[in-house]
Amino acid sequence: MSANIPASDSDYGSDFSLEEENLVIELLDGIKPIAIETQPASKVNQQPTVGIATPLLPEKRSYDDAYLRDASDRRAASMGQARTPASMRANISRAALHESWQMASMPLDGIDYPDLSRALSDLQPRNTAATSANESADDNLRKTQSPVERFRSFPRRPLTVTDLSSGAWCELQYWYTLTTLPGGKKTRTAAMRGGTKVHQTLEDQVHTTVQVQITSKEEAFALRLWNIIQGLRTLRDTGFTRELEVWGNVKGHFVNGVIDEISFTNPNAEFGQDLGSQDQKAQQSSIKTYFESNQRQVYLTDVKTRGSATLPSGAAVRPAKVQLFLYHRLLSDMAAAKLDFAAVFKRYGLRADVRFSDAFMAEIGSLHDEVFYDADSDMDSSASQSNPSGSASAEQGRYPDSSPNLEPTMTSSPDLIRYRTLRQIVPLLQSELQTTFPQGSKSMGDVLSVQYRHRSDGHIIGNQVFPVDSDALNKYLTYNLAWWQGQREPDGVAIEEAYKCRTCEFAESCQWRKDKEAEFLSSRSSK
Repeated sequence: MSANIPASDSDYGSDFSLEEENLVIELLDGIKPIAIETQPASKVNQQPTVGIATPLLPEKRSYDDAYLRDASDRRAASMGQARTPASMRANISRAALHESWQMASMPLDGIDYPDLSRALSDLQPRNTAATSANESADDNLRKTQSPVERFRSFPRRPLTVTDLSSGAWCELQYWYTLTTLPGGKKTRTAAMRGGTKVHQTLEDQVHTTVQVQITSKEEAFALRLWNIIQGLRTLRDTGFTRELEVWGNVKGHFVNGVIDEISFTNPNAEFGQDLGSQDQKAQQSSIKTYFESNQRQVYLTDVKTRGSATLPSGAAVRPAKVQLFLYHRLLSDMAAAKLDFAAVFKRYGLRADVRFSDAFMAEIGSLHDEVFYDADSDMDSSASQSNPSGSASAEQGRYPDSSPNLEPTMTSSPDLIRYRTLRQIVPLLQSELQTTFPQGSKSMGDVLSVQYRHRSDGHIIGNQVFPVDSDALNKYLTYNLAWWQGQREPDGVAIEEAYKCRTCEFAESCQWRKDKEAEFLSSRSSK
């Protein structure tokens, strides 16, 4: 199968500032959907290599932003050779993942135009006194809000794994990023661009990403669900997949992330056997034990890029450990059918029963044959499958925590198309999870790996392997979430980790650093 993917990058920028763009989006919130053409992006197949076991996560520290580096944010300039349908992956541009726009004005000559009058009026000069008063009120409100309320509450995106793990490097750096940089995102550097290029090359080896037009935020999210389904199938077929999106509840907070690599291959089999022997109790010889011991387990790997040929150590590895611990916990909960999809839809403001457009269904159907019924199939079966509430109830026994929480919807007359709504996709995704993880969370291996690649050409420098440590993760999250919840101020780095300041763009203005330097000089002068 081949796919044509036209380039969609624009040569033109925008005269709107970030604040003005956000204002326009808020004013137009609601949308009569616009078809958005997608940018190609692709995925990877590399066997993880064996590496060194590193110390476990210390009980300390903080956080950072950066939205999940999802497949939708990876953009390929050209299309590689098309692969089999089993590895085809739908994708959309990052803009399509935001809420769709709805036209507010009446049709004019058959064309709908957005009503920008309020947005444009807000750009006109305003009364200085009133403006100052409003800005002062906004400042006071921001001071009383916790970081999670200010930056990660609806309708903004939820907390991400990167948000929670970045504090393990420096909370204060992330605070400055959120509050001073456009969009709360790190400034793109040459090193970051090199890392993105390496990840893109790896992605292109697993999935061929094809362009799909969307007309609503529900369709945009449906693509994300289909990509998970495709990722799970690719994992079962090839023993390896990349860029698998996960969601879950972490100590009362909704969290999202994307796992770099998932494989049935233990990144360090010898290390895994040693780990298992430590915790293994005397087992009774039985058929059940035999079959359980021979079930394949899934192992997670995170890919990091470096400019040097040496592996990091100590505190420099801590963020990657937290990241992998979180991925492991989220995927384990999904494998154990603990993810409440109704909560996922609610968090993103999605309507589970909105029917997708025929054009969207046709494009998805070209990638997934099961979207269409066989015309000669039993129409009674078709009717039960096309009824969202029926589909949900069919899975209720195995997934008590998800589908039943979705509110019932009106039944529609049966047709030859399945999965017309988000609600109808849920049972399929749940079935794929159960097939991939037949033992639930026990299907998850307890060995995690960080693979380091050189950002110049992507060659592997080495791996660091370590075991899952739930206690260490819980201690870290308790401390880190205290900052996100506004219960304490953000921390800077400890004096022994001051080397991190050399690459920090906020080093010159960082009050924490200045205070630490003064404290150090004072202690020396007193001796």
